[in-house]
Amino acid sequence: MRKKIFLVISEEDTICPECGSPLCRRDRKLRVHKEAGGKKSWFAINRLKCTNEKCRRLHNELLECMIPYKHYGSDIIEDVVGSDELETENYPCEATMKHWKWWNSQNEANIDGQMRSMLHHLMDFDIKFLKSSDSLLKELKGRISHGKPCFFALNGIELKYT
Repeated sequence: MRKKIFLVISEEDTICPECGSPLCRRDRKLRVHKEAGGKKSWFAINRLKCTNEKCRRLHNELLECMIPYKHYGSDIIEDVVGSDELETENYPCEATMKHWKWWNSQNEANIDGQMRSMLHHLMDFDIKFLKSSDSLLKELKGRISHGKPCFFALNGIELKYT
């Protein structure tokens, strides 16, 4: 039985997330992508190498729907983490779903901090926003309804999610 393999080609210039140096294509590797209902797709993704002699780290160039170190797509993982009840026939086994929920609960503070940092750097939010004790992640989870725009304010700053 032959499997279809999708070739991923990117036109973007990429930089190393560790040191900021340019990355160059080293080779490709196969990566499985699992979807609801058990469907699998295979992608040939680029492996990139940092050009900085002191760094030389390898990085995988993933599609937006892929999460590092996970075979299931981001849409499935988001559904599992964001819901209390799911039918298991369209999703992975119960142990995998419990692990994702546990991992998310252990990393909520880190995720919240990363989101604040990005908003501070990309949108010039002030330092008061960074030091707030309100959970940006919990606020987003509580207000997002799939497919509908969401407006909310945190510490007097209005944000829109679509």
